[in-house]
Amino acid sequence: MPVIRLALAQMNAVVGGLAQNVETLARFRTQAGAMGADLVLTPELSLTGYPPEDLLLKEGFIASADVALDDLSRFLDLPPILVGTVVSEAPGIRLAPSGDGRDVTNVLFDEPSLSHIANALVAVTDEGVVATATKRLLPNYDVFDELRYFHRGLGPHTIINVQGVAVGLMICEDVWTQNGPAAVLAAQGATMLVVANASPFARGRREEREAMLRERALETNCPIAYVNLVGGQDELVFDGQSTVVDAKGDVIARASAFREELLIAEIDARPSSVGLVIDSLYARNEDATIALHVNHVAEAPSEIEEIYEALVMGTRDYLRKNGFRTAILGLSGGVDSSLVATIAVDAVGARAVRGFAMPSRYSSGHSVSDAQELARRLDIDITTLEIEPAHHAFGEILSEVLEGGPTGLTDENLQSRIRGVLLMGISNATGAIVLTTGNKSEMATGYSTLYGDSAGGFAVIKDVPKTLVYELCRYRNELAAADGDPEPIPLAVLTKAPSAELRPDQRDDQSLPPYDELDPLLEMYVEGDATAEELIARGHDPALVLRITRLVDSSEYKRRQMPPGVRISKKAFGRDRRMPITNAFRPESV
Repeated sequence: MPVIRLALAQMNAVVGGLAQNVETLARFRTQAGAMGADLVLTPELSLTGYPPEDLLLKEGFIASADVALDDLSRFLDLPPILVGTVVSEAPGIRLAPSGDGRDVTNVLFDEPSLSHIANALVAVTDEGVVATATKRLLPNYDVFDELRYFHRGLGPHTIINVQGVAVGLMICEDVWTQNGPAAVLAAQGATMLVVANASPFARGRREEREAMLRERALETNCPIAYVNLVGGQDELVFDGQSTVVDAKGDVIARASAFREELLIAEIDARPSSVGLVIDSLYARNEDATIALHVNHVAEAPSEIEEIYEALVMGTRDYLRKNGFRTAILGLSGGVDSSLVATIAVDAVGARAVRGFAMPSRYSSGHSVSDAQELARRLDIDITTLEIEPAHHAFGEILSEVLEGGPTGLTDENLQSRIRGVLLMGISNATGAIVLTTGNKSEMATGYSTLYGDSAGGFAVIKDVPKTLVYELCRYRNELAAADGDPEPIPLAVLTKAPSAELRPDQRDDQSLPPYDELDPLLEMYVEGDATAEELIARGHDPALVLRITRLVDSSEYKRRQMPPGVRISKKAFGRDRRMPITNAFRPESV
């Protein structure tokens, strides 16, 4: 039985960074050659970055991608590489060889006057592009919007022959469907399947992927190599964890989570003469030491570790890819800002993070001391800015139009907005990005202040419920303790009652239910799309259910004005939950 040595290039692509991505692809290809790889597999749209969104509609973008692809062909004596990119499909043009030697031409579209673009995986040797496969199944749910941009792949499926192994080419969604493209490729003679992916992280996603790969392997009797993107792109984080399974569906190689890596796998596959033979000037390296790096199975991280690393990578890449060198945030001495500060330090380093304590007349003494202790443990600079003079001045100004001056909620929000103004002023002067500290529980229920605590450039824990905030803090402290380092988050932060401290003796549970009651309801209603009636039928208090669902429904206008933040759930407030702001529907007949 032939053995193919495959290199899975788990890379961090930059959307629109064609030159950067070519450099990364060339680096991985060179490393793969040194490791004696027969073939290099890269993620979905590795050349353009994923998702390119409306860049695909921008004049010159696809032409620029074509030029960048040509650059990869200029590297000689390197193994063939499968590159994710975009191709134009025009009437009468065949993009992919049939795989069995037949000349398939004159593929016509429904509207011959239009050009079509396809999500593609192209085989590149030193002779240039020698084969092209296009994505058949286009996801249009959750965070995916591919029907807006891509035409479904047409023509024959693509099989290439590498070292006597018939390798069927697929892209992401194509492998998820039973009796889909994978089954077609196997029926046409493929004895191994490779899949280029841009699969975003969400809780529990790795287990789902590996269960699916096992199903496809058993269905097709083929080993499957699944390479995934890694890195942050706006709200999305790609976790990598590229995986190879044998024909029985057992994992024989797995890359690490949340870091770039070249995974080398030797895969046994049935011999076959099917497919376009891929050849090049490249001569395989047979160095015996290479075997030490083959078929490594990285340990699967725990769920809490995955979530924390996703938040760190999402924050790091948002800052790095958008040109921010420093970050600032308000430190209240509370659990949310403590977690965000810790994540920021882990993402970009202590020297690049600065905190500001901004106490008001209602702030407790321990709030400032807890913030200072956190800063000391994280080794970040902290500056105290008293907001009482501004609070008093704004109160006097508003007294001219508000009888008795600002009171109640108006006065509470005023304090938050003063803090937002100060942070944004510092941001303007220094170029630092403001990290907001609101969590998913608050954003769901509208327990936040527009232009106050929501003012900033990136919402690190936007998709993290309050109860999970505490879990992540404890996890990070345990991680430090296990390494013999000081715990970054003071115990006092984790034991005191959560409070915005905008009025005397304020606590969150005066405005919201206890978080251990609130968060499960929010998860079912927001992420699970359960109705109020269903929640009540499950035994939840009807008054509480109606109260919470009304808060969620009426707060959409606030959420739409929030900065982007890291997505860690299967439904975040962002790309994958698109509720109308103006919405009169209230299912409250229960």
